Amino acid sequence: MPPKISILMPVHNGAKYLPKVIENILAQTFVDFELVMINDGSTDSSWRIMSELVTKDQRIKLITNTDNLGITKSLNIGLEKCQGKYIARADVDDLYDPDRLKEQYEFMEAEPDVALCGSLGWYIDEGGQKVGEKNLPLKYSEIKEKLLFNNQFIHSSLFIRKSILDKEGFYNESFKASQDYELVVRLARKYRLVNLPNRLVSWRVSHNSLSWSGKRQEWDAIRTRYWAITKYGYPKLKGLNNILLRLIWFVVPQRLKIRRYKK
Repeated sequence: MPPKISILMPVHNGAKYLPKVIENILAQTFVDFELVMINDGSTDSSWRIMSELVTKDQRIKLITNTDNLGITKSLNIGLEKCQGKYIARADVDDLYDPDRLKEQYEFMEAEPDVALCGSLGWYIDEGGQKVGEKNLPLKYSEIKEKLLFNNQFIHSSLFIRKSILDKEGFYNESFKASQDYELVVRLARKYRLVNLPNRLVSWRVSHNSLSWSGKRQEWDAIRTRYWAITKYGYPKLKGLNNILLRLIWFVVPQRLKIRRYKK
């Protein structure tokens, strides 16, 4: 029988955090899952760490890209191999509450009209210490209202029905970054998306984390807002106003942006 959940985790030079995050995932209280890891052309010891773990736990599947194809392409390669009813995203530099899979699975089973759920989270520093709280709207109406201003989900908290992705398409490969934002905006026009109130994810905020890896993240988020108002039917005036605000924010140095998330 296929697993109920496929945990999808791309890895590029993630050896620093990889042992801890895999240990964290394998300690989930919900055990009927597969962990699909995509080694995206890593040049550090990531491949060695992952290949050793594959021999120790049959739930782990390892896909290797010979070259570094980028996170979006890697996610889609992984999705093609996922067999679970649900897709749970994971990033190599984030950590998860032991009951994360259990709570999200039980919620989605009880709410068949929900296409995707995320959760609230903690900000953690490079050493894994909590430095703040990540608060987000919970209800679909509020999420959709705020989506043009900013992504209302933590990417590594996403828990998605695979059937919806099969129907609506995977990540858009023209987005090298902010691919999660584009996916959420695309799905929110047709489906109910929510956040769970518990803090199920610890999201690492540092200069080297996936969400703080340069201006491309922000630029593709601006592109997402443009697509929202030109392709997906979101309000044009509101969208243009938010695009202007984000263009101003775009020029602020990353080190100053990170400070606003810390206590």
